[in-house]
Amino acid sequence: MKVLRPWGLFVTLCLPGVVLATTAAPRTLEELARQADRVVLARVMRSQVRVPQGNVRQMTTVTQVEVLEEYQGKGPRALEVVQLGGRSGPWESRLAGDATLTEGETALFFLRCPDPKAVTLCGLVGLGAGKSVVTAGEDGQRQVQIPAQMKGGPVTRPLSAVIEEIRRAGSPPASQKRGKR
Repeated sequence: MKVLRPWGLFVTLCLPGVVLATTAAPRTLEELARQADRVVLARVMRSQVRVPQGNVRQMTTVTQVEVLEEYQGKGPRALEVVQLGGRSGPWESRLAGDATLTEGETALFFLRCPDPKAVTLCGLVGLGAGKSVVTAGEDGQRQVQIPAQMKGGPVTRPLSAVIEEIRRAGSPPASQKRGKR
């Protein structure tokens, strides 16, 4: 019993440091755009949790999205966004700071699609920073809800201003090959 107390104290003291070490530093729109293969406005369709061989430690959530508009990169109109973790029975796991994708919502996505042969399978750039919900504003202009994981967030900005900033960030140098980082 006396041996367990020091280990418990050790875990209690170290756990907050581990949690802080795993959170990502806030990124700017420019940084997200430069790291993304595609920047799209998309509607979240449905999610499915996959548990390979019943091993909940390898659980992933695959969310199907329908691309409505493309602002950077080109590709198919139907994509799957893969995230580590999910909920299966009594088990639930999530990466700290990751985005939550809700069926029916429309969002601006910064996507990294690392396999050129599987361009429909992508991940979010910067976890929660890679998704910004888009809503209709009072004046009919669409608004982007910049998340707290992005520099300057949380704040609401016009979608047109955000798109302009993304396009100014430009594409990567021609010598850099996409998908090979």
